[in-house]
Amino acid sequence: MKLIIIGLFLSLIFLNISDTFAKTNSSETIKKDKASNFTLEDQFGKKISINFPSDKVAVLVFGDRKGSEQVEGWVRPLYGKYTDKIYIFGIAELSVVPWAVRPVVRSMIRRGSKTPVMLDWSGNVSKSYGYEKGKANVFVVGKDGTITAIKRGAVSNALLNDLYQEINAIL
Repeated sequence: MKLIIIGLFLSLIFLNISDTFAKTNSSETIKKDKASNFTLEDQFGKKISINFPSDKVAVLVFGDRKGSEQVEGWVRPLYGKYTDKIYIFGIAELSVVPWAVRPVVRSMIRRGSKTPVMLDWSGNVSKSYGYEKGKANVFVVGKDGTITAIKRGAVSNALLNDLYQEINAIL
């Protein structure tokens, strides 16, 4: 039973190196909504607050167990291109994780990633952003807190180039 639980939640690790991506991608026209401020704990128990306005553009990358397989495809090139010019925050949508196994999941994420991953156990933060389950959800937020772009699903060159243009326009 313990091996089944561990196997089930191994895919929660955000630095999952996977060549298998979902076939659905989406790009949205944004109606210039304001981003919500929030505070969540990461896998190390440290509280991280995201507040707007901010001194840098922020990219919020949400993923649940299935969506986490698509996260690295977005994060790695964004980090490589923008390094210290933007903030990149990973948020794990974990509302389906039973209370009793949450310490195990936290420990697995802690072992699998030295980079902070914010843990949304209630799912409330994810819901406030319109998170779609089973996909990576990427939100670009300007310094003033305006959401300027949303991408969902697996990365593609076209979607990534579109995201670069959106970020460059507000840097």
